[in-house]
Amino acid sequence: MLKEIIFGISSIKGPTWLKEFNENNKQLEDLKILSGKVYSEKKKLIDRDIMYLTYGIEGEKNVSYEIKNSYIPMLALHDIRIEDGESVAQMDYILITKSFILVLETKALSGDITVNESGEFIRYFKNKEGKVYRKEGIYSPVAQNERHVRVLTEYLKKNKMIKKYPIYSCVVIANSKSVINKYKAPKEIKSQIIKYDQLTSFIKEKLNYHKIKQDFKVLDKVEYSIGKFLLENNKPVEFDYYKKYSLSEEDFIKKESEVCSEEKSNNDNFNDEVLFNRDNKSYEGKILSSKNKEELRRKLKQLRINFAIKEKLPPYCIFNDETLNDLLDKMPKNKEELMKVKGLAKVKVNKYGEEILGVLN
Repeated sequence: MLKEIIFGISSIKGPTWLKEFNENNKQLEDLKILSGKVYSEKKKLIDRDIMYLTYGIEGEKNVSYEIKNSYIPMLALHDIRIEDGESVAQMDYILITKSFILVLETKALSGDITVNESGEFIRYFKNKEGKVYRKEGIYSPVAQNERHVRVLTEYLKKNKMIKKYPIYSCVVIANSKSVINKYKAPKEIKSQIIKYDQLTSFIKEKLNYHKIKQDFKVLDKVEYSIGKFLLENNKPVEFDYYKKYSLSEEDFIKKESEVCSEEKSNNDNFNDEVLFNRDNKSYEGKILSSKNKEELRRKLKQLRINFAIKEKLPPYCIFNDETLNDLLDKMPKNKEELMKVKGLAKVKVNKYGEEILGVLN
């Protein structure tokens, strides 16, 4: 810091990440797991959101690449969410330079986007011949991000982190195939919209503007104090998917006939392992290896038999061999881990979970 004060030498030599982009997105993984367990029409809604989220992550990855290769001295944070009373701001990227803070809203929009003279965003979908077959209005990402900037500005001022530090908004179109027509857009909106490959130039223009004005420049410690403050006060959202998709137990259940028919096809060797006689309510188990894994397999099959007798169902309707193998591979320790086993939805976990865990543990 002393070098910076005396000689103007900063320790921040290029893009420095305080919270880096990560492709391993928990929300995406949770949705994929959920999609594999839902059998009702609501599965389509979940799969749609998986598709949108995948596009969004790919777009944010493109922006992350541009930031890393900009060689601009700044601090960078990805995916920061702050709460200020009833106000919430979910920001894709926050870039902290010596002259300003920049909030990026990334949009991986498909189709051709036009911003008209009223500042409205309209998306056009075209067929292979280039003819428009559908158009739709979309919520203005500029208005969305300007609200984020207002919330962030008020939050930082309230906590005495800034006084006159400028905070700018920028909407980054992160899909390389998107075409943006903003010629008729109002100047204040047009100036905030760029393609992701224009990001470095956009930041440099802002820096040059402040360099010419010589109006504002902060020390490294101020940049770091703001960045660390945002990191410490980041409030990741906890998604309630049951509420979002209005899920009930029925959404996790196939009709019994469909379940048994489908699972039976995966259990062609079942009669070689267990002879089931429903009338006599008797089973004859195949003698298995005494090795630990095979012993657990034998116990799980016996448990499956017991449930089948009790509920008067074929054993593969309790859980099939694919589920059994996944249980032995994953060795879940609790119900939360049990939910991640293929073929075990919430209903089955609640119904059979305690006994299954009792065998495995």
